Amino acid sequence: MLIERRVDFTHGYRMRCENCGAGNWLSADEYAGSPDAMMVCSECKEDFQFGRRVIELRDPDDAALGDSMLPQPAWYHTTTHPEWPPASKPLSDQEIRHYRAGLPPEEFERRRQVDENQALHIGTYEAALESMLRRMTEQDDRQSAFYLHRVRLGHGLQIEPGYRDENKVPAAKITSTTLADEGVDVIRYVNAYESMGSISLAVVRGAIESTQMIALPLPRLVTKPSNLTTEQIQTFRADVRSIRSKHAIGAADSLKSPTPLDRLRQRAYERPGGPPLLEPNEAYKVLRDMADFVADQYLDGVSPVIRDDFLHALHRPEPADGDEVDLAWLSKFIGLAALLTRPDEVQQLLSARPWRAVTA
Repeated sequence: MLIERRVDFTHGYRMRCENCGAGNWLSADEYAGSPDAMMVCSECKEDFQFGRRVIELRDPDDAALGDSMLPQPAWYHTTTHPEWPPASKPLSDQEIRHYRAGLPPEEFERRRQVDENQALHIGTYEAALESMLRRMTEQDDRQSAFYLHRVRLGHGLQIEPGYRDENKVPAAKITSTTLADEGVDVIRYVNAYESMGSISLAVVRGAIESTQMIALPLPRLVTKPSNLTTEQIQTFRADVRSIRSKHAIGAADSLKSPTPLDRLRQRAYERPGGPPLLEPNEAYKVLRDMADFVADQYLDGVSPVIRDDFLHALHRPEPADGDEVDLAWLSKFIGLAALLTRPDEVQQLLSARPWRAVTA
């Protein structure tokens, strides 16, 4: 039986003072509420800037720091591949064309070797879900189908002593070839991007014994939006429809007798990827209010840092969208939010799934 660690989406952070090197605790509220990302060191009393580059290990007593304990907890990974980890990861034709166009042949081969031999990365439940949110925001994966994998490590692994600081030594971008050359199957590192300050692992494929998988979001954790449209949600949706209608009329009127500014906007609008014809500030405000209200209802107890990441990942409906898009967005929001607020149920569903052996 694998051990499940307590899931915490309210955690704070430890930051290393740039002046004296002391560790300083920072709550999630303080992290999200600082306009200049500055804090005062508890030791030297000097100001320093906090953030990812000075993140430190959150829990010095994490059981995963012990080699004998490392295979005992369940580890997690989110990906767009249902049968992760793949036996190989060749570059796509699009990636090959992109690299060949911008790199000399020898650099292309080096880059290809690095990308096709990346070590596998697994972490805590929180880190896996925050990784999904980051991919949705940064890698154009907002509409992609994601899968959550529960990972069981093998035994008798060669584990590098201690842990690495991702900001100082290679960890997140390390290759399986490098691990093999160093004679290890697993390295621990402090994650500076997902669940900042937690321990994540870079492993060779052979270190993974088996996995369980579920597709996200989970329908059985989602109540149909029709059962959740409270009076306030209905009011927001009515406001959105009204604002959209006003701007559609305004856009039509401006095209009947366009001003020079209207003509400029029209040309910009007609360009691929151009901005909308009008900037409907009022509509955007209503949509922001709607997103904030839904977050208040379905991300209750989640830290403001992760809440902001969640809202950025899901974005929000656009002013030109309609009621059908609003409902689809609401359903997806609620379904993914349940992963953060009901982790015990998610883990129970995962643990009931069959194990898939990872063969060499």
